[in-house]
Order: sequence, then C-alpha cells, then structure tokens
Amino acid sequence: MKRLSRAGAGRDGAKRVPGSQRGTNWEKTARRKAARKRAANKKKMRSDPGLRKTSKHRGDVSEMQFMIEASNRGFGVAKPIGDNERYDVILDRGRRRFWRVQVRGSEFVHQNGFSVRTCWRKSGKPMPYTPKQIDFLAAVYRGKQTHGRQIWYLIPVRALGGRLGITLYPFGTRHDRHPRFERYREAWELLGKPGPRE
Repeated sequence: MKRLSRAGAGRDGAKRVPGSQRGTNWEKTARRKAARKRAANKKKMRSDPGLRKTSKHRGDVSEMQFMIEASNRGFGVAKPIGDNERYDVILDRGRRRFWRVQVRGSEFVHQNGFSVRTCWRKSGKPMPYTPKQIDFLAAVYRGKQTHGRQIWYLIPVRALGGRLGITLYPFGTRHDRHPRFERYREAWELLGKPGPRE
C-alpha cells in the first residue's frame, strides 16, 4: 500500500483533500471578501432607496404610469386580477371597443436605445405575443436623459412580427437611420379617439 507523505496526511493519518477544510487561508479570504461586498451593497441600498426596486416593482410602476396616461387621454382603464393574462391593462374606448395592452418599461439606455421583451415564457421557453393574446405593446422609457419625462411607444402586436425582443431608439442612432419602430413613438392616435361609454 502506498504511503502518504506528511504534507498529504492529517494528524490521524487520513488523507487530506486540498480545500476541504473550512479553515484554509483562501477560504477565509473569500469569506471576508464576500462579507465586505454584502456590507457595501447594504450601505449603498440604504443611501439610495431606488436601488431596492426589483424588475417586478419597475413593471408595476410602468403599468400604473400607462393607466394614468391613458386615463388622462379619456380612456376607461381596467386591470385584470392576478397575472394570468398576457395583457396588463384593458382600455375602454367606448362603443364596446376594448384594447388589450401589454406594458413594458425601461430606465436603461445603451447606444441611444433601450430594449424591451416582446415575449412571455412557457415552460421556460420564450414565446412571442400574438394577436389572439394582446392588441398593443406599450413601451415606456423614463430615465435620467429625459429628466423625468416619459417617452411612450404604442406598437400594434402585428407589427412585432413574432419577435422576442425589440430595441427602440428615442435618442436617434449613430448611423442616422430611421429605426423600424420609431413610427410608433407617441402614436396614441392608433388607439382611436375615446367616445362615450354607456
């Protein structure tokens, strides 16, 4: 039987696997670094309450902003109970006409554009929205570059063409192109003029 060297064996003669003991120097260093990072993150979150926002929270805020904007424009507004529908908001434009609207929002710009998902998930697989599920996708950008002002895009679901995600360019592009979805910027007229509701 092969004899273990002194460096590879413990006091009781059992073989020692490198890194298996909690007291090794690199593990202590890693734990200290992780603790410092957690403490720094907690301090940062205490100093800026806005960092506590989760994606769910930001989505809820976008939906509320859309409902306020649509209500100010004369639409009746309703929200389905729970998260069982593909749409977030129902708009009543009168004369028994309703729109199903999925709302997306972003506060982050990359190369003058912001990206939004145009899909939902089924068993973990992304699925594009279809006209059977929603009528419009409402995307909003609100961030530092607009100083609190909101920029809305009202995109018919058919215009998405089965895409899983799109990028919108409210601040133009580097190559001075006309982006595909820019025609839907502030296109509230596509929802029609609200009429009397009986």
